Amino acid sequence: SGLKASTSTGTLSATSYFQDLDLSSVVGSNKAMVIMEVFDANANSRVIFFRTKGSSIGPLGTQLAGGSNSVRLGNTDQGGTVIVTTDSSGVLEYIAAGGSVSGIKYAVQGFQVMS
Repeated sequence: SGLKASTSTGTLSATSYFQDLDLSSVVGSNKAMVIMEVFDANANSRVIFFRTKGSSIGPLGTQLAGGSNSVRLGNTDQGGTVIVTTDSSGVLEYIAAGGSVSGIKYAVQGFQVMS
């Protein structure tokens, strides 16, 4: 089944509590590893942190947590690539460390179904 390419894109708004990002239209109702670019926003230097829905991990304050599941946003096509796993329904969770931010763009580059 291998890594599958994707051209799915969208826009998010994030707050200081975890919200769902349902990617089941891309990965199906499956647990999947997702590779996506996350960039741009209307607030410079906000950290966006992603995790598997239901996970207990979280960001360390407003700092970039490191690893492959968080990115610091800029104002104009600035951000990075995250790698994160969905739950078995194809859903992730995300949070803005340090306050609310809107206009966050994402582009799923590829995914691998795990189950």
